Amino acid sequence: MLNGISQTPVSGGPVDSPAERRLERTCREFESIFLSHLLKSMRKTVPGGGLFLNNNVGEIMKSMFDENLALEIAKGGGIGLGRMLFERLKG
Repeated sequence: MLNGISQTPVSGGPVDSPAERRLERTCREFESIFLSHLLKSMRKTVPGGGLFLNNNVGEIMKSMFDENLALEIAKGGGIGLGRMLFERLKG
C-alpha cells in the first residue's frame, strides 16, 4: 500500500531489552488504533460518494482502508502519541 514508509522506532533511538521492544510495539499499535478511530470520525464529516460505493461493501472497504492507513502512519512515526507513551511508560 504505502511501501515508501519505513518502520521507524517510536523511541527515537535503539531499543535494547525485549520488554522495551514489546512496549514500543504496543505503543505503536495503540497509536494506530487511535488514528484509525480519528480517520473514521473524520470520514463521517464528508458527504458520501467518491472512490467507494455507498453500500455494505463500500463501508467495509472504507474501514479496511482507514485501518491500513492508520497502521502505515503509525509505522512511519505517526503523530508522536506512540513516542510520548513509550517515553512515559518505559520508566
